[in-house]
Amino acid sequence: MSIFVGIDVGKATLDVACHPRGPGGRFANSPQGHRALLDALAPQAVQHIAIEATGGYERGILDALAQAGYCVTRLASHRATAYARALGHFAKSDALDAQVLARMAAHVTPQPYQAPSPGRAELAELLRCRLQLVGQRDDNRRRLAQTRLAAARHALQAMIEAAKVQIADLDKRIATATTAAAPASRLREVPGVGPVTEATLLAYLPELGRLSRQQIAALVGVAPYVDQSGRRDGPRRVRAGRWVVRRALYMATWSAIRVKGSALGARYRALRARGKLAKVALVACMRSFITAINAINAMVRDQVGWRSSAP
Repeated sequence: MSIFVGIDVGKATLDVACHPRGPGGRFANSPQGHRALLDALAPQAVQHIAIEATGGYERGILDALAQAGYCVTRLASHRATAYARALGHFAKSDALDAQVLARMAAHVTPQPYQAPSPGRAELAELLRCRLQLVGQRDDNRRRLAQTRLAAARHALQAMIEAAKVQIADLDKRIATATTAAAPASRLREVPGVGPVTEATLLAYLPELGRLSRQQIAALVGVAPYVDQSGRRDGPRRVRAGRWVVRRALYMATWSAIRVKGSALGARYRALRARGKLAKVALVACMRSFITAINAINAMVRDQVGWRSSAP
């Protein structure tokens, strides 16, 4: 009999439940614990596994399950919470969360996780570190503007300068890792796409070029969703998506809009002339931009360059 597995991931433990029945329990979130879980699942006819995203603690078990050949889906936490509420479950514990995930595995459409290549994994790690350093640098800049004591200002300035040096070093490493991970990438041909945006798309959006324009827009988080009920017809809003990609796309879109004679700039100005708010016009351009970039698979396949009129 086929079973469905739910895994609630913690920093140190993995709580496992099966639906309708099967082996469960708690395993260590460590290489030894991962092997023990794989041994427990091996005799079972596992059809689908659902894991809730928990800020990175799930990466190890995801890779282990994917490499073992299991169909495993990583679910956003808000989806699991909404599903539990829909079932009428208001109590919360790690074991109960695993049971909810197991039931979700039986009903949601699988979105199989694919372990990244070593090159993409390295690139993602470098980008995460860079993002953290940039955040620390910008936080210290804001603190510096409100600090009067000379000793405190000196300490903050030293941290800012140290972060600049580390960011510059990471930029060099990211450029090298990008070339190694995707030597045939032609993303840099796209006006507005710089080295960091290129690396972000390669590391965090491996589906690029394999999905429809609607799917890629939803995945990035720039697809507008309708908000209508009865006589109320609210403004459409973008929701969810991969914020790391959306953040990089935001800056890249601004750069592309400012390129002289660009089709994206013309679209932005046309939307503003029609009375659209600046942020609404920008998000619309972001969607057009990622949709055009999504055609990168055809560019690589056919060995053609970027067309400036693509958006």
